[in-house]
Amino acid sequence: MCTMRNQVRQTALLTRLPPRQLHLLRQVGLLADERGLSVYLVGGVVRDLLLKRKNGDLDLTVEGDGIAFARLVADRYGAGLVVFERFATAQLIFQDGLKMDIATTRRESYAQSGALPDVEPASLQEDLYRRDFTINAMAIQLNDAQFGRLIDFYGGELDLLARRIRVLHEGSFQDDPTRIFRAIRFEQRFGFLLERGTGRLLAQAASANLIQQLSGPRLRNEILLLFAERDPVRTIARVARLELFRFLHRRLYYRKNAERAVIAIPKALAWWASRFPGSVIDRPILYLMALAMGSSPLVVAAMIRRLALSREQAKNVTVGGSRIDRALKRLADTKPMRPSQVYRLLVDFSDEALVLLLARQIAMQHIVRLRLLKRYLAAYMKNRSIKTALTGLDLQSMGLKPGPQYKSVLGKLLDECLDGTITTEMEERAFVQKLIGLAD
Repeated sequence: MCTMRNQVRQTALLTRLPPRQLHLLRQVGLLADERGLSVYLVGGVVRDLLLKRKNGDLDLTVEGDGIAFARLVADRYGAGLVVFERFATAQLIFQDGLKMDIATTRRESYAQSGALPDVEPASLQEDLYRRDFTINAMAIQLNDAQFGRLIDFYGGELDLLARRIRVLHEGSFQDDPTRIFRAIRFEQRFGFLLERGTGRLLAQAASANLIQQLSGPRLRNEILLLFAERDPVRTIARVARLELFRFLHRRLYYRKNAERAVIAIPKALAWWASRFPGSVIDRPILYLMALAMGSSPLVVAAMIRRLALSREQAKNVTVGGSRIDRALKRLADTKPMRPSQVYRLLVDFSDEALVLLLARQIAMQHIVRLRLLKRYLAAYMKNRSIKTALTGLDLQSMGLKPGPQYKSVLGKLLDECLDGTITTEMEERAFVQKLIGLAD
């Protein structure tokens, strides 16, 4: 797939980094000189420097013992250190929070497709050849005499200029099927195209069901990274065209109602952020919830197991289907709902589910119902922090024996508070006394 080009040239690329990072890389290069080691900045940060894009990653590789060098850097600059012996890598965390990964230049071999690699020391050229795409297979030397020298053995810079994604060898997707998803991510993020041979290899890898060999956590990570992209709508559409969602479940389709909801989510998020800036939305899970819409509960449950979702994530994805539609139907009723009724309807919904509810209504293009839903959501978000002044202990002191009736009494009391018919603790006590009297 890839021929040697051996492009090496001096550049001022590193001056595009923030001053703190640039200074640190100079110091690391000088430290490597002291030890007679060659050290390089590698990976996505080199690509993004060429593209003039921000990237906070500092990934370094050393021709020598990367872990020993990382320990040396940590000792010199008082950084925290986490070592991953199996992969010959270490992560440093500096006192100002800056992170840096240092690895030994290495080659990788795979016992089987989708497995984690076995690694052994190798040259820089071999280290770059093991990477996913040519645009991520460049390095910048950090040693003082060669500081800023761009090393591009495989034509990554030319591929950036040509706006194409290209693998380095024909076995790339077979070695690591997660590269199928990464190819789509980079294609959509940068507005690039898959090089023809790479597109053919990707299609072959998908047809061979190589993605099935990925563990649940690895597949989940790739799917959520796809949905975390700046324009997930286009990314999801691309994955759907390639029929890759079948690897979450063979009967998981990108249905029309799901597609409409996905397209409407950016508008829903914009309105939500303008009204409730303190609400933090898990966007990747939100898009996964939308994707699951219209699928049967059995399909959704199987997808949850396949992706090994957490309990909270699973609850969100489960809510994303029929409960959303039932809530929309209730909220669209021409008969006005009391605040307590809206609260009871939505209280079990996460903020992600509420945004999806809004997106579904936006997708329906019914202006009057959308306006009504926005009013209900605004009122609900304001009211959901309301609590009763009285507690179970107060009920006990008022003569009510502990038991299931506590929940019923406090629930009715909360409804009155939500609806504004009770506004003081004295009124709460009078209401409870009346309920207790009726119960007697």
